[in-house]
Amino acid sequence: MISFGEGLKKRLLVNGIGITDLSPIPKFMAHLPMAFHQGRSEAVLVICFGMGTTYRSILSWGTDTTGVELVPSVKDAFGFYFDDAAKVLKDPKGRVVIDDGRRFLRRTLERFDIITVDPPPPAEAAGSSLLYSEEFYRLIQQRLKSNGVLQQWFAVGERKILQAVGRSLQNSFPDVRVFPSTQGWGYHFLASLSPLEAVTAEELAGRFPVRAREDAVEWSKDKDVTGQLSRLLSNEIPVSQLLSDDPKITIHDDLPFNEYFLIRRLLDRL
Repeated sequence: MISFGEGLKKRLLVNGIGITDLSPIPKFMAHLPMAFHQGRSEAVLVICFGMGTTYRSILSWGTDTTGVELVPSVKDAFGFYFDDAAKVLKDPKGRVVIDDGRRFLRRTLERFDIITVDPPPPAEAAGSSLLYSEEFYRLIQQRLKSNGVLQQWFAVGERKILQAVGRSLQNSFPDVRVFPSTQGWGYHFLASLSPLEAVTAEELAGRFPVRAREDAVEWSKDKDVTGQLSRLLSNEIPVSQLLSDDPKITIHDDLPFNEYFLIRRLLDRL
């Protein structure tokens, strides 16, 4: 694991792969599902701690928050990225658990209002299907409350892999919404067992407590939370537009479509 850079150009690399940087995207992995959730969120689970941005942003809502991270040294680097890391880690509302995300879900008896998942890139990496598969989403269903919201992030990757991720979610949840990020790359998938209400940017922004509002615009030149939410909502893509006509393009634990990419790409060049 390597942490490097200065200011907002700090980066995290794991096994030589860029995992994340300081940008509004991981903040909205927290704020978007929190705002969409109907009623007060009492418990949130963040799978893949990374730099800790999403975890830190969730805590700005004053909600009990559990972060799960597989690599211990990633948590240890939290202070490199944030000057207030020690204060955040001492927040009585939060805890960080070193564990595999799926194993944690199988072991815990707790149910959550929000679960956020930010799988480490690239989407083709060996074992990454375990955080995109239909079996994984069935496990999440068991740990989500009836009106809970899952936020699944998809960064970049082959179009067919994006289609497979979308199909896995649609096969698992009755309501799925897709929002391209405000940074021009990547997708926020929101999924729920209950209908995700149609709301305006103004309504969503009105749900932000003061601390969350300040957090959302911390690194943005645009200090208007409503404006940022408006751009997200206006760029929404119906999940049906992301799906392949072939229903077999989905992801299962024993059929990791995203990981079997080499032959497919070679054939596409012919």
